[in-house]
Amino acid sequence: MKKIKILFIALLFPVLAFSQGAEIIPFVGYMFGGSMNFYEGKYRVTDGMDYGVSVLVPVRDVVDVEINYTRMDSEGKFTAYKAGFSDLQTNMSTNYFQIGVVKAISKSNPKITPFGSFSLGATWFDFADYDDTWLFSITAGVGVKFMFSDHVGIMLRGRFMVPMFFGGLGFYAGTGGSGLSMNSYAAILQGDFNAGLIIKLGN
Repeated sequence: MKKIKILFIALLFPVLAFSQGAEIIPFVGYMFGGSMNFYEGKYRVTDGMDYGVSVLVPVRDVVDVEINYTRMDSEGKFTAYKAGFSDLQTNMSTNYFQIGVVKAISKSNPKITPFGSFSLGATWFDFADYDDTWLFSITAGVGVKFMFSDHVGIMLRGRFMVPMFFGGLGFYAGTGGSGLSMNSYAAILQGDFNAGLIIKLGN
């Protein structure tokens, strides 16, 4: 967790140092973990509370560039379908590191701004008992900003979050032991709803 904080601060410092009108948005929400079906069984990431922070930097009043970190602590559960395989369960965290854009859908009311967002980056599945897994991922969402003043507001958003399993993620759990392996093609669809506090910098 310490390495994540250092990496995020390193990315944000030059952005915030030279950007007027940037918005810092700490948020909390609820993430749907998703599941994957395999020949041997089904793997499910349990749902749970997620939290993180976004930084939005305006670019010529056209779009906002977004840097986002999202984390959920939950469990991974494998339910075996095939004889010779057994169930397994482990604590894990799901971590999204994303860079993307936020585009206002309408600017007719400066205090209420609906928007769409898209981002790409990496997802880190940090397993307590097995090797970590890093995957390319994308997110897409819609939401709305409510500004109470020039510097404070709230942001509500829902997102689809999709890690890309190019090589696939596989599981083995039998009499000879259990673990994770990259050996079958699969995809997982996640998503979340969150609410954040907007803190706008500058004049």
